[in-house]
Amino acid sequence: MSIKTTLAICLNWICFLVLLSHAFILSAEEPLKQESYSCSVQQLFICQEETGEVALVFIHGWGGRALFWASQLDYFSSEYAVYAMDLPGHGDSQMVKAEPSISSMAVGLQAFVKQIEADHIVVIGHDIGGYIALSLAVSEVGKQKIKAIYAVESMVDTKVSMPKKQYRRVLKSLRNNFKGTARQMTRDLFSAGSEAEMINWVADSVAETDAELSLGLLNDFMNMDMSAALSVFQGDLFILNTEYNPPRVDLLKRLNSNVRAESVGWSEHFIFLEDSMLFNKVMERLIKTHLKSSRDNRKHERL
Repeated sequence: MSIKTTLAICLNWICFLVLLSHAFILSAEEPLKQESYSCSVQQLFICQEETGEVALVFIHGWGGRALFWASQLDYFSSEYAVYAMDLPGHGDSQMVKAEPSISSMAVGLQAFVKQIEADHIVVIGHDIGGYIALSLAVSEVGKQKIKAIYAVESMVDTKVSMPKKQYRRVLKSLRNNFKGTARQMTRDLFSAGSEAEMINWVADSVAETDAELSLGLLNDFMNMDMSAALSVFQGDLFILNTEYNPPRVDLLKRLNSNVRAESVGWSEHFIFLEDSMLFNKVMERLIKTHLKSSRDNRKHERL
């Protein structure tokens, strides 16, 4: 592997890891809010439209919140029941009481998933949201309802492979100047041609994170290994990554033969924000493929 390639990989990991830190307060003029669904605060801040027999649940990464999925909620709400939430301790949702971890985030969503009337749930998770989706899917509640996971810019490997020396530098920078480091690194995750309003919205949001919560989640992510959860998940698992961040499909398939991967071009980390039309079309096709396969399997079982 060339020095240039190695440096590029390290830079991607640095940017990616910063997104493990967040929870933020947005103004009433959030640029992506749509009209085809409603949002309300219970224990979790949830945006939803309960149409259709199949439910799509969108889980943001540690740089996002429910309304980052506004274009997807708007696009899919005519055909499916759609849900997106601010994770526990993020945005307008209540602060998590347990130690910050991927599993505690998943536990915090179990009651919400249990209340969804649809028995066929597809979960779409962005960056660490993909790992939370997997943890949720192998829980007792998730096993009954979650039939597929779409991991967006996520699940490159079974564990984080960022060099420890590089991780210590990132951690030191975040501890010394969390807001400044988080804001700049988040801005670096967008393509040069992205709308300034959107970039500022995301970057400013990340910078308002509770640092203690975020760094705790970052540490848990750096030490996690999803091999066990991946090997027992029985649904379909699609990995949608950009071409600069390809997953190790061969390794993942050894643990779960249902793993499939698809590239969505050369967009940056927030592919569902930068090119929502392309992302929605790809997702629509893959979801329909999954549902057709699921229906065919049920027919085969009845024969």
